[in-house]
Amino acid sequence: MAHHHTISGLVGKLITESEVNCNADKYYKKFKDHEELPTAIPHICTSIKAVEGHGTTSGCVKEWCYILEGKPLTIKEKTVYDDETRTIHHSGVAGDLMNDYKKWDVIFTVNPKAHGHGSIVKWIVGYEKMNEDSPVPIPYLVLFQQITDDLNAHLCASD
Repeated sequence: MAHHHTISGLVGKLITESEVNCNADKYYKKFKDHEELPTAIPHICTSIKAVEGHGTTSGCVKEWCYILEGKPLTIKEKTVYDDETRTIHHSGVAGDLMNDYKKWDVIFTVNPKAHGHGSIVKWIVGYEKMNEDSPVPIPYLVLFQQITDDLNAHLCASD
């Protein structure tokens, strides 16, 4: 698990990247289709619903209910899909998270490993803090890593 981060004042970027056992297309499709995530990882993701548009169409807005450090939280985010590159771009528009951040963008990508079985899952968190007191969102990097690992265990054990 690689962690990189740059922090300059209010704007920052965090990255986590790890290997999973799944085929890249299968792993990406589970995230894009999203309906099964609360069943697969209920200890992290309690519900996801499209509140504008269809949940698998670019430009839709989804509401995620999730648990971070034992606390139930929600975020509404606009989602853009790029099936060709297996990339999902989430932009926060409302919810608990937006109390601390003016800007919240998460880019999720899945790519096949260069040689052999499995894939590389990468999360890039770009943010702008509301003010100096807003926390650097390191717990979210940990959360995304846990999602990656736990979804891998759930989905890919049979591959």
